[in-house]
Amino acid sequence: MNREVHAPFCERLGVRLPRPTRHQLHWSLDVQFNDDQSRVRRGYAANNFVVLRHIVLNLLRHNTTRKASIKSKRLLACMEDDFREELLGLAI
Repeated sequence: MNREVHAPFCERLGVRLPRPTRHQLHWSLDVQFNDDQSRVRRGYAANNFVVLRHIVLNLLRHNTTRKASIKSKRLLACMEDDFREELLGLAI
């Protein structure tokens, strides 16, 4: 008779499950954009703002010209027209 206790797959030694991408995206949006505190709720406005936040987050992540955090790049884009143009691909 086998008396070995079977642990679930995720609790076995040597098995590492990758962090879910959805959780990481939610964390990024919450920390950098205060997404959970958003009060946009009427009609399709909430969905539209989510799409807009995803686009902005991707633009900030893919910009490698400046070495700074996402939050710092967001602030910089608010204050400097040149950097904002660079993010949007409008810079010459």
